[in-house]
Amino acid sequence: MKPAPRQWWRHVDADAWRNFAEPDALARERKAAVLAALEELSTRAPMSTAPEIIKQVREIGFRDPLTELDLRKALDHLTDSDLVEPFRDYAAMSSGYDAVIRRQEAWALTQLGRGVVAAVRVATMDAGRALQLPARLLDGVERTLRDLLDHRTADPGLLPTAFGDVRSRIDELQRVTADFYAALAQIVQSDVTDDALFGDNRDRVVEALRQFPREYGLALRRVDQALADLANIGPRGLAEAAVAHAGLIDAEDQQEWIEERVRLLDDLAAWFAPEGSVNRLISSATGAVHTLLIAIDRRYTAMRRGSDLGADFRELAYSLHSQPTPEAARSVYNAAFGNWPSHHVLVSNDEDVAHATMARAGESSRVVELTLREHERHGSAAGRPKKLADTSVERTEALARASHIARIRKNLASKLITKGEVDLSHFSGLDHEAAAVLLSAVEVAIQTFDHEAGYGQAQAERAGVVLRVTHIDLGETVTIDLAEGRLTGPLIRMIVLPASAASDADFSDISETLGLASGGAA
Repeated sequence: MKPAPRQWWRHVDADAWRNFAEPDALARERKAAVLAALEELSTRAPMSTAPEIIKQVREIGFRDPLTELDLRKALDHLTDSDLVEPFRDYAAMSSGYDAVIRRQEAWALTQLGRGVVAAVRVATMDAGRALQLPARLLDGVERTLRDLLDHRTADPGLLPTAFGDVRSRIDELQRVTADFYAALAQIVQSDVTDDALFGDNRDRVVEALRQFPREYGLALRRVDQALADLANIGPRGLAEAAVAHAGLIDAEDQQEWIEERVRLLDDLAAWFAPEGSVNRLISSATGAVHTLLIAIDRRYTAMRRGSDLGADFRELAYSLHSQPTPEAARSVYNAAFGNWPSHHVLVSNDEDVAHATMARAGESSRVVELTLREHERHGSAAGRPKKLADTSVERTEALARASHIARIRKNLASKLITKGEVDLSHFSGLDHEAAAVLLSAVEVAIQTFDHEAGYGQAQAERAGVVLRVTHIDLGETVTIDLAEGRLTGPLIRMIVLPASAASDADFSDISETLGLASGGAA
């Protein structure tokens, strides 16, 4: 009984595969070479003699000694596994009894043998192939479906070949989706610090994500339309039209062929169903982006940490080797592994302690016991209290830096703040730093100019001011003298206020005081 397509795993014959798992390497290779030679010879003659098999074994690359006796032993084992079938040619001429046995024998692969050899060959070749994602995969599926529909009326004799293409398309879809998910899995599970492995899988995922919007939009709609046209005709009608040209004689075999082809078309349609594998593959692009970003973050973190014990020991070995004397090498070793003698520092037991005082909080009196010590109250493992870190130097430096930044900001603000609306000529003689802050803010304000509101606004954080451009006249120019040279630009009117007082009401008050509208024309 023929097994169900999705339950093939229930019908695996262990005897058919045991020849490829033989522990003796030479015997395993000899049997595999004989099977490979018989597969190639099966395309040239119905059966092959021992000399023909030995010659073909040499041609496919088996160089170990192979006598006719060794060949017969291997063929007997393969015959017991039902992979090879012996034949006798009773019309062959012979010179004696032994010659009758030798010359009348020939061998050929059984149907099971051809399937097993082909499966092992494909699996062995595909195991080392590179992961791939063809650019026109869905176009090929759509072309195959259209060929089926066209051959139905134009040339039914080509329908069996077109059905073979359907099987190829399904295998290709399965291989491509598995490759894509395999690349994602390797990114998640592999060592992200391995440049070659991470780079290859990253490139595959990025290439897949690049192809999704470009190739899988319009092509997917064309495939859906072709499947809809096929459903209107009916898969069974196509299979019944093709069976007459499939080369089958028995009625039962013809019916099985029809059912298998209908099942092929149903399997292909299932790939493109709303919850099918193709739509899941496309929807998984979002997850692929997230996975790739996580892998990049893991790679960045791992490379920043740099925790490579082997590399650390190699560097230590290089350092030890480069030392001029054994004493210097010993010093490096001690520094690397902390191999130093203990030094116990004797300190006075007297300690300046500010004892508990009374404190008042809110309306009710509360007793707060506050004790200030130079050292921690609890001792360390060595028995000596650990002295608290002195952060007074860092705090002084931080306060000095903050004070310096505040002085710079106050100085810049005093040079840029205006008492009303001015143009660029107001800032003549401005030094380099203040001019850079001003022109940067003017550029941003011009870029954000809102014609409906009548102004463009920008904040200069280095000076702590807000600049609002209220009028731009490209037809009139203004030239000002700065510390580094002359600057010519369009007539721009602006107001500069401190950031703490730069609300819309403040700008409006200034405009009303000057008798101007709140906006200008560009």
